[in-house]
Amino acid sequence: MTSGRAGGEVVGNGADTLTVASLNVCCGVRNTLHPLRERAAEICARIERMNADVVNLQEVWTPGLLAFLRARLPSHPFLARRPGLLGQPAGGLVAFSRMPLRSAVYRSFRSTRAHRGGLLFRAGAAAGAALQGVLTYELAGRRTVVGNTHLTANHDGDWSPGNRHEALQRAQVAAVHEALRRARRSDTRLSFLVGDFNAPSSSGLYRAIVDGGTWRDPFAAADLPTFQTALLPDGARAHRVDYVLVQGSPEHHPVTGTDLFLAEPVPMRSGPAAYVSDHLGQLVRVGVPEAAAD
Repeated sequence: MTSGRAGGEVVGNGADTLTVASLNVCCGVRNTLHPLRERAAEICARIERMNADVVNLQEVWTPGLLAFLRARLPSHPFLARRPGLLGQPAGGLVAFSRMPLRSAVYRSFRSTRAHRGGLLFRAGAAAGAALQGVLTYELAGRRTVVGNTHLTANHDGDWSPGNRHEALQRAQVAAVHEALRRARRSDTRLSFLVGDFNAPSSSGLYRAIVDGGTWRDPFAAADLPTFQTALLPDGARAHRVDYVLVQGSPEHHPVTGTDLFLAEPVPMRSGPAAYVSDHLGQLVRVGVPEAAAD
């Protein structure tokens, strides 16, 4: 479902640049952060100030949170999501945009399976996978497709070959790429693949995530963690597990800038500064020729 609020002003960064952002807002039940709505208000305030054209969010698990976010993102009046059984965004995935969106499709990971581990683990993994998936949509009139995803977490923290999570995550990565292939039209010129992949850039799954180099990874050189180190147990290492990937001619669609946001504690109304998510946000600017906006 794609929609825009009546009367919303649609603005952007200009015909020559497209700015796409991604953030896991941390709506899960297990965290030590401030109350969700207090954090969500600060997230929205930061998004409104940073002038991104399209913002992709993960873990928007309730219709109440969706409505709360939407009311606080007035400069992003267009929405892409598919409704779940209770009215929540399917897979917790949603995109807010300054420009019209269309052709939103959600594909669940319910068919993906873990092939290792005990019966209880495999049953739990299957149940969790059924709640996650990939959302694809188009930027209307921009010849651009976006995929927003959230893969099942590997709570073992072990991404070595043969780990009990590996087959499950690898199948989900394959499902993501298939969804993007289906979403593209014959005139698509630019694609973005974003989200929380729950697999670090140092793992063997990374090559599958970038599809053997088919996708450009603008954050590869710096390779900075996207999980807050301060929120990990003592001695644990933070990884880059979130990605904003780009597919399209580097000549016609060069990456002109990258940034991380919400990397530092934010002043909170109920107390001292604190992190608003356990993840850092990512933002990528890509050049867009005038003809691509026809």
